[in-house]
Parts: sequence; C-alpha cells; structure tokens
Amino acid sequence: MARYKISKKNINEFFGLFGKKKKPKDIDDLIKNNPTLQKIDKEIGDLNKKASKHIEKDKVTMDILKKYGIKID
Repeated sequence: MARYKISKKNINEFFGLFGKKKKPKDIDDLIKNNPTLQKIDKEIGDLNKKASKHIEKDKVTMDILKKYGIKID
C-alpha cells in the first residue's frame, strides 16, 4: 500500500474529505461516483463515531485535539 505524507496544516483538509461532515459539492460528487471512495468514506465515518465516544472521556487527548483545531462531533 502506498504511503502519503500529510503536513499538520493540511490534516484537517485531508480528513475532511471523509466521514459524515458537510463536504463541498464537488468532493461529495467525487465520492458519490466512486465505489472505492464510498467504502472508505463509510469506514472512516464508522471509525469516527466509535473513536469519538472514547476520546471524549480522555481530557489529555481532547486538549491535544483542541490545540490543533480538530473538533469531535
């Protein structure tokens, strides 16, 4: 599997492509028209739901996420 390097300033933009968040229309269309991206989008959305339940209980992790501007819904 290929590896990709993402800078800290672009991490929110990258993970914003997937999951159950509001997406720009062109990205939403891209995901809707590609079965592989649909599968990835669903898997990441499911992981986000599962992880957010555990992360919200950990104050240290929440402080780190706030520091980098990542919101847990």
